[in-house]
Amino acid sequence: MNKQYLLLCSALLLGCGLMVSCGGNQTQTEMPMVKYETKVLQPETEVYNMTFPATTVGTMEIKVYPQVEGIVTQKNFSSGTIVQKGQTLYVIDPTQYQLNVQSAEANLKVARASLETTRLQYESNQKLHEKGIISDYVLNTSLNAYNSAQATVSQAQAQLNIARTNLGYCTVKSPVTGFIAGNEFDVGDMVSRAKHVCTVSDISKVTASFSLTETDLLDLVRVYHLISGKNGMEGPNGSLVSDVLPKVKLKLKDGTIYEHEGRISMISAIVNQNTGTAACEASFENPDGVLRSGLSANVIIPTAVDSVLSVPQTAAVRLQDKMMFYRVKQDGTVEGIICKEVYSSNDGTEYYILDGLNPGDEVVTNGVGKLTNGQKIR
Repeated sequence: MNKQYLLLCSALLLGCGLMVSCGGNQTQTEMPMVKYETKVLQPETEVYNMTFPATTVGTMEIKVYPQVEGIVTQKNFSSGTIVQKGQTLYVIDPTQYQLNVQSAEANLKVARASLETTRLQYESNQKLHEKGIISDYVLNTSLNAYNSAQATVSQAQAQLNIARTNLGYCTVKSPVTGFIAGNEFDVGDMVSRAKHVCTVSDISKVTASFSLTETDLLDLVRVYHLISGKNGMEGPNGSLVSDVLPKVKLKLKDGTIYEHEGRISMISAIVNQNTGTAACEASFENPDGVLRSGLSANVIIPTAVDSVLSVPQTAAVRLQDKMMFYRVKQDGTVEGIICKEVYSSNDGTEYYILDGLNPGDEVVTNGVGKLTNGQKIR
């Protein structure tokens, strides 16, 4: 009996040990609850960038027409290069125009000689008239001849000026500094006033043309108190829109930011009904000729907004063109809130929310990719 009793006790003790051991392993493998970080939203004043696709164009594109016709004897440029204001582009054969100048100079000499003769005659007749030797008629006739000779000199001088001007036109010069295009005419070709010989794009200043959506236009109108004017949007009291809006930047195709800031020079007050956008222009100085006509770029407008809600970008779940954020409810569960007006901060770390969430809301700022609606996080 004693032996059987001892065996029974040993079995019971072994069973208890196994149960304790299993219980201990279960406690060790239990997964801890994920700790989510949150932020309570408070209104702030922030500056965010509004970015718009744009195309650049030179300030002016000037078609150069010859002022005289003739044969091209020199061509001093290559298409696609930069030319300076006043630089000689073409030389037209000046032979005919040099002869015209010589002829006009000779005519002027003859007219001046005739003028001198009539002057002497008139002065002589004045003395004779004082002595009563000649009549009033003779004196007046000599005076008319003298006046006519003066007019002839003036006319001859004008013809000489025209001839010299036409001779000067034989040298075709660039009206502005810019890029030149035009390979149609070369040495030996006949040119005339009827057709331009090249085009020079003035790129000392470059305009970036872009469009604002109706929403973006309304944002600028509200923030900067713009009003409709005769030439588009204006600032308060008729001030220029360029004086009211902040300076803008230009992001080039390679991702670099153009070194010179620009100004918004025009915002149309009319929204195109077909596209739902308003035409805009921003002007940039281009002293080094970095910008060219026809470049694709992005205009960046920094915009200050009051009472904006700021959250880390790690709090957002992207849903196509919208953003969703998880708001924490009083019972510790979360609900997804879709926000349409969300803008990125300049350094790319924050999102500025303009709709969907309210001051005082608490949102989850990490691990949002694993959350689902109604999930309890605390």
